[in-house]
This record gives sequence, structure tokens and C-alpha cells, in this order.
Amino acid sequence: MPWKPLFDGHIPSLGYEVADWITEHCCHGPGDIAGEPIELDREWLRFLVESYRIDPVTGRRLYDEAVLSRPKGRAKSELAGWIGVAEALGPVRFDGWNADGQPVGRPVRTPLLKCLATEESQAGNTFENIAYICGEWGKDTHPEIYGGISGARIYQSATALYLPHGGEIRACTSGSASKDGGKETWVCADETHLYVLRELKSMYGTVSRNLGKRDQPWLMQTSTAYRPGEQSVFEDTLTAWRKGELSSSVLMDHREAKGRIDLDDEDHTKAQLRQVYGEAAGWLDLDRIYRNMRDPRICKDEAEAARYYLNRPLSTKDAWIPLDVVERQVRAEVVEPGTSIALGFDGSLRDDATVLVGAVMETGFLFPVGIWAKPSGAEGAWWEVPRSDVLAAVREAFARYKVSRLYADPHEWRSDIDALAEQLGAERVISWETRRDVQMAAALDRLRTDLMTGVVWHSGDPVVVEHFGNAYVRRKGGHRLVRKEHADSSRKIDSVIGAALAYEARADAIAAGWNASPPDTTVLVFR
Repeated sequence: MPWKPLFDGHIPSLGYEVADWITEHCCHGPGDIAGEPIELDREWLRFLVESYRIDPVTGRRLYDEAVLSRPKGRAKSELAGWIGVAEALGPVRFDGWNADGQPVGRPVRTPLLKCLATEESQAGNTFENIAYICGEWGKDTHPEIYGGISGARIYQSATALYLPHGGEIRACTSGSASKDGGKETWVCADETHLYVLRELKSMYGTVSRNLGKRDQPWLMQTSTAYRPGEQSVFEDTLTAWRKGELSSSVLMDHREAKGRIDLDDEDHTKAQLRQVYGEAAGWLDLDRIYRNMRDPRICKDEAEAARYYLNRPLSTKDAWIPLDVVERQVRAEVVEPGTSIALGFDGSLRDDATVLVGAVMETGFLFPVGIWAKPSGAEGAWWEVPRSDVLAAVREAFARYKVSRLYADPHEWRSDIDALAEQLGAERVISWETRRDVQMAAALDRLRTDLMTGVVWHSGDPVVVEHFGNAYVRRKGGHRLVRKEHADSSRKIDSVIGAALAYEARADAIAAGWNASPPDTTVLVFR
């Protein structure tokens, strides 16, 4: 029987039934309202329904991973705990359609759940919530469900729960997470912005790869905003999502504060808090949260306050430019053929990206003409920049637009740039050495200043935004240059260089006499 919608916005999902099971058989975990009944707010209900979305014909899950990103204090771990209890005991797998064309769920047979922990000494907030419900609260309140569970005599110190009909729920550290050969049915990775150390990232990767040997297993990832440059699991996840590289089988539910970050503006910041906390803003103490954001003992700087309470990854004082400035200066604009532009080129052969960036002569609007970057994983092992494609893109840009001049860093491309200059005009194709510190610092300063003051806009291309977010200050003498966060980093900044060259080429062309209005060549004849 095919699925039948019952109301506007109704989707095929087991989440409705799971939500009902949670509200009936679970409670709030440790804290001020421990043991009290659950009333799911609309935000959490939407997440549950979408997480358990199924194919309307086959009934199979659509998502094998769900990512929930919210600010500190939004009870992400508590929601994950409720889902964990349901995955252990509730109707979470498709078992056919009822007479009304609605999906019916059943429990998982012999479930194995893992809650990944960051330290050997703690079990994690999610597992603690599960242990409290299954042990301290559940045995008295719902003995018919929780009575046979063992291992949770003292929920604070429990590390494993054993289910009466077979199955386990475990708190796992990096040393133990991968010892079961991939038999997990549900895994929770809590606060993945903390998964920075190699062993933690390895744990996450191993468990993720192992999922797939059971009946539609899935992984839930929760996190608050990451610190840019630490290359945490959540930074990798959110970056891939913004670039459109995540699989369609990954559900991303991320909410961050919009607009400028200005803690001195209390009204503006509290409006952002209400936006990012959603329905929870109705019962949270926003005045106290704002005080915490301003207290240097709690948040050492604006970036930390934005990460924890506005769920906004914000660059630190070492960043070349604040990421919120880059995001603020995005504008949707189409650069039509025949538009007068300048170009900037920063090339590589293997490891770095190669970029060709345009700057509209009249406005300075920046947009990528082409970006060639090394693919991730095994695909990038023997990859090289497709030199012929890059050169063809340069020639195509000269044919498509009115190019005043191209500034090109000649490193590894000298002969090609000489050939382009001969073909397209030496007055328009100009070799521009980026290793000249004085000139490079001036070009970077022009671009940064005009972005900071709102003079120039850009297209918001996700790769370009990512590169700007990866750029840190490199001081050499009195010069302010750019660098990656460390020499061996795989995170690229080439679009920053390409944009600076394009913007500098535009400025120099204007200084040399370029004019948007061509001179009047009308010949007047007097009779």
C-alpha cells in the first residue's frame, strides 16, 4: 500500500510515531527538571520527523547520518539521549503500512548503540541521559520497558547498559570504539567540534566506516560551532555542506546567528540569540547568556562568545579578515558578457588550488571565473592541475569579457603567461610576482580595507568564502601578508591571492586612465 499524506506538510516518516513513543516513555535527564515529562517543541519534532524520513514506496530510511548544530545550552545531548533510548527499545524501523497508508515501526532486533566520548574519564552527556532514563527513572516508572535492563545501577558511573532481549548501549572512547567489527545500529557523536585530536578523528572515521552491516544503521552528530582552523570533525562536516559536497543521505540541521557580530550592541545581540535559540529562547535566561558572552572569564574574546552562544564559527584575532565580514559582503549579481573586468590568477600544479578571479571594473565586484582544486581522498592521489583547461578558461574569459588587464603570479606558469601575453597583448597580460612583499602587502591591504568598510562586494562562492576563512596573518617586517594556519595545512587560501591580484589590477587600470565611458568619437561636420 502506498503512503498517503494526511495533512499539508505531511511527509512519509516514522518520526511521528517515534516522537509519541519518546513523550510517553522518556523523561528529562539530569538537571533542574530531571524526571519530568517531555513536551517536544516544534523544532525538535521537525528534526525527529526529518531524521526518520522514509521512502514512500520501500519504507527505507533516506538518511544514514543526521547532524544537529545548535548553540550551547539548547539541550542537543538530551534530544540525542531520547533518540538513543528509542533506538534501543522503540518503534524505529519500518514494518509495513497500516490501513490508512501510514508507516508502522518496530524495534531493532539486538540493537548495538554507541555514544562516542572524548575522554577516557567521562561517558558523555548523551549516554548519561540514556543511563538516567533506563536506570534511575525508568525502572520505577516503566518497569515493563526498563525493568530488565542491567548496568545502570549508578547512572553517573555507568559505561554500558545491557538490554533484556539482547543488545547493548555503550559509552565508547577512542581506544574502544572500533572493537566490534561494525555491528552498530545507531551511533551518537556528541559535540564534534571537540574532535580535533587525531585519535578522536580516527575514532569517528572508523565507526562511520563500520556502519552498514546491520538493518539501516545511522549516525547522529551533534555540535556547537567549531573554532576555525582546528580541522575538527564538525568543521570538516559544515565546510563540506556549505560547498555542496555532502551526500544527499546526510541531513544537516544547522542554525547560526545572521548579520554582524557586535557584542557592544545589546539589542542586536539579543535579537540574534532569539533567532539562534529558536523556541528555547522562551524559557532560557537570555540576559544571563548575554552577560556570559561579555564576561572575559567565560568567553575570552568575541570569537569564542559567537561560537558558543550564537553558533557562529568566527575567526580569531589571528585571522586575516573576520569571516563574518566576508559573509556580510556577499551580493547576488550576474556579470554579463561584454562587462569590463580585471583578472587575477594564482596558479599551482599539484597541491594548492589554481584560481582565476574577476573584478568588475566599474564596481570592483569580485567573482570566480575558474577554480581548480585537488580532490579529496584517493581521487587526489595523482591529481595535477589540468593546465590546458586553465589556459582555455583564461582565453575564454578574454573573449567573453572586456579584460582591462590580467595580473598573474608566474610561479610554475612562466612560459604559459609569456605565451598568453604574446597572444592576448603584453599590455593586458602582466606577470605579477606575489613574493614581492611590499607590493603584495599593499594589494592585500587594499582588498581587506574595502571589504571591511563595505566598499566592495563578492559573489559568495563557497570555495572562495572557505579560502578567506582559512587565511591568517603573516607578519614580515612591517608587512601584513597572509598564510595558512600552519605550513602543512591542507586548507587553501589561493582565492585570497587571486582576488587581491584582480582587485589590484583593476585599481592600476583605473589609475592608468581606464574610463567606463568611452571617449566621444563623433565627427562633427559643419557646412
